[in-house]
Amino acid sequence: MTIVKTPASDRSRTLRYLPLLCLVPALLLAAPCAMAQPETGASLPAGTPDAPSGTEGTALTFSYQWLAGSTFHPVSTPGSYTYGGAGCIYPSATGAPLFHHKLLLPEGSLVKYVRMYYRNGSASNAPTAFFTTYDMTGGFNERMTVSGPTTSGYGFIVSGELSYVVDPFAEPINIAVNLGSVTDGSVQFCGVRIAYYAPLPPEIFMDGFE
Repeated sequence: MTIVKTPASDRSRTLRYLPLLCLVPALLLAAPCAMAQPETGASLPAGTPDAPSGTEGTALTFSYQWLAGSTFHPVSTPGSYTYGGAGCIYPSATGAPLFHHKLLLPEGSLVKYVRMYYRNGSASNAPTAFFTTYDMTGGFNERMTVSGPTTSGYGFIVSGELSYVVDPFAEPINIAVNLGSVTDGSVQFCGVRIAYYAPLPPEIFMDGFE
C-alpha cells in the first residue's frame, strides 16, 4: 500500500476554499428557479372593463381569443361578403347578411366580455354581434348582444359583463354577427375579441408540490 502525505500548505489551501466549494451547488440549484420566473410584458392601455391588469394566463387578468371578421362564414346559402381590407367584411348584394364563427375555449373558462371591432360610415346601420349557445335539441340562448354605434370611422364597443362558464360537453358556442342591409361598404365588421379567465392548472403545478 502506498501512502501519500499531503503537505500542510495544501491542506490549508483546501480548507480556505471549502466554503466556496459548498456554495457552488446552492447557486446551481437556485439558477433554474431564477430562470423560471415569468416575464412581465407590456400591458395594453387600461380604461375598459376587458383591459388586462396583470400577467396574462393567470387568475389576475384575462386571456383573449381574437377572431377577425374575414374568418367568419355565411349562415345561409346563398350568402357571401365583400372583403373591405384589414380583416373587415361587409355584406354583398346576395344572400342574408348573417355570419358566424365557432368559439373554442378551454373547458372551465369564465367568459366575461366580448369586444366588437367595426368600421362605420352609415348614420342608420351598425353591425351587431351575438354570443350564442345551443342545446342541440332545437334550442339556443343568445347570452350576450353587442351593437356598434352609428358614429363614423374605425372603432370598437365592449359588451356588458358576462359570466359564462364554458362546458364544451354540454353546449357549443357560436359568435354570430348581423351586418345589416347596407351593401356599399359603409358598414363593416372587423372582428371580435373574447376576454375570459382561463381555468387554473391543477394545484400540484401551481407551486411544484402536492
